[in-house]
Amino acid sequence: MDTIITIQGDTWDTIARRAYGDERAAQALMEARENIRLLDYQIFPGGVHVAAPALPEETQQDSGLPEWRR
Repeated sequence: MDTIITIQGDTWDTIARRAYGDERAAQALMEARENIRLLDYQIFPGGVHVAAPALPEETQQDSGLPEWRR
């Protein structure tokens, strides 16, 4: 499991983009057990450690998009 250290002004989707390359993975970040204590944040201060667990297989595949859009 990776850990992302926030930069002031980060949001869940910007953290997901940095961790996974896709802001649509923000839900997976928020559902991670290690991040439950962080759910009150909408905009993060700098220096907060956010756990970035491996994505479930169904989250990694986007069958509705062509290869070049993934």
